[in-house]
Amino acid sequence: MKRILLLVIILFGVNFASAQATATIVDDAPYNYEDVEVRPEFPGGYNELMNFIGKNFKMPEYEGNGGVLKVAFVIEVDGSVTNVKVVKDLGEGTGAEAKRVISASPRWSSGEFRGKKVRVLYELPIKIASQG
Repeated sequence: MKRILLLVIILFGVNFASAQATATIVDDAPYNYEDVEVRPEFPGGYNELMNFIGKNFKMPEYEGNGGVLKVAFVIEVDGSVTNVKVVKDLGEGTGAEAKRVISASPRWSSGEFRGKKVRVLYELPIKIASQG
């Protein structure tokens, strides 16, 4: 009887612990940019973000026809930029360069949802002109 009671207590403890871990992961997931009440913003606004990219993006040896590459990243509650990923790459080093530039971004203003600062997922399209 003691073994069965001990087994039930252990199973309950494991189940409770795994439920807590799942809740933490879900609560920490970034919100979509469109879903937050206060959207994060680059210092000086969108035009300054474009200026920052224009000044810091060093065009690699690219012989493509141009197009739009996309970079997704998370703006943390402290405004730092993390988890930079290239969603759409034009190749020839353009995605890697965009990732480098976004990673070097200064802190943004943080996003808020229901009066609480939250992590926000942001997707940024960057237009690359044809080099030919």
